[in-house]
This record gives sequence, structure tokens and C-alpha cells, in this order.
Amino acid sequence: MKRLTVIFLVLAITFATIGCTPQLATNEQKPPQTQSEQTAPPDQVPSSQNPDSSPGTPSTLLTKTTQVKIYLIALNDNGKTGKDIGTGDSLVAVDRTISNPQTPLTAAFDELLAMKETYYGNTGLYNALYRSNLKLDKATITNGKAVVYLTGSLSLGGVMDNQRVENQLNATAFQFSSVKEVQIYVNGKTLKAALSLK
Repeated sequence: MKRLTVIFLVLAITFATIGCTPQLATNEQKPPQTQSEQTAPPDQVPSSQNPDSSPGTPSTLLTKTTQVKIYLIALNDNGKTGKDIGTGDSLVAVDRTISNPQTPLTAAFDELLAMKETYYGNTGLYNALYRSNLKLDKATITNGKAVVYLTGSLSLGGVMDNQRVENQLNATAFQFSSVKEVQIYVNGKTLKAALSLK
């Protein structure tokens, strides 16, 4: 009987001690979070909710865009839709949005030189550079003078394309208000010299 009483007392003390001691929840025992507790802070959107982010990439990096113009030719337009370039054609600006450009000047030249179609979409605007395979090597603006270095092959569709190409390239640099003078080189020769060989 004494033994039962001792066991009973030990059990009673054990239960009383357990009931009075606050229990810390372990990771497995934490109560489920409410919807408001699960929401990430505004500057930390989970990657599952941001399809553009990838592991290890901060979601705060955004794509930078800039607006530039490329210049194309309205054939036999006589200056009606753009600047008359003296060949019976007009020089027409087309707005383009560029993602992550190094500089607007390089972005504009890269965009123009990447266009390989004879005509721009359904606009009917002619690209006199479509036969050429030119790449921008370097472009700088210093004290209002833009110096542009192109490499590759310059191929034209006829004598009239000389003036069209010259206008397309020069206007691409002159679109920027900081540019007062333009010098373009093709494979180390001035643009005029390169065009005179065609």
C-alpha cells in the first residue's frame, strides 16, 4: 500500500509540474501561420510570385529601357512625311524602345544596324542598309562631337543609296541634343570615303 501511495504521489507531482511549466513549441509544433503572417514584406516578393526572378537574383533588379529613334527612307516622298534628303525621298524617324542599353547612342546604332529587312514592317519605309553587314565597334560623344566606328561590309542597292545611307547614319547620331557634329568611320575610312568606293 505504501508503494502505491508513493507511486501515486510521484505521478501527481510529475503531472502538476508538467501542467505548470510553459512549453516552448518546437519547429514541428508551431501553430499554422495566418494569411497575414505568411505575406512577405513588400520589398521581398517570393520568387514563386515573380516569374522574372531566378534563384540568386534579387527581385529588385528591373529591366531598364530607353527610347531611341532609327531613321528610314520614304521613297519618292519629296519631303511629305519627313526631311527631304535631296533624292526625292524623305528621312523618317521611327521610335524604338531598347532594353538595358549601354548608352542611347550605341543602342540607336545597334538597333539600326540589326535591321536586315528591306522595308520596315508594313510602313513601306525603306532601309538602305539592308544589304550591308555592319556592326558598331565603338561610339563616343566628346565636347558635342559624336565619333562612330563601324566594321563589316557596306553594300548598297544603287547610286541613290549612297545619300540614303549617309542620311540614315548621320541622323541616328544627330538625334541626341548633346551632338553638334558627327564623324562616322567604316573599317577605318570616313563614311564619305567608304561610300565613294561603292
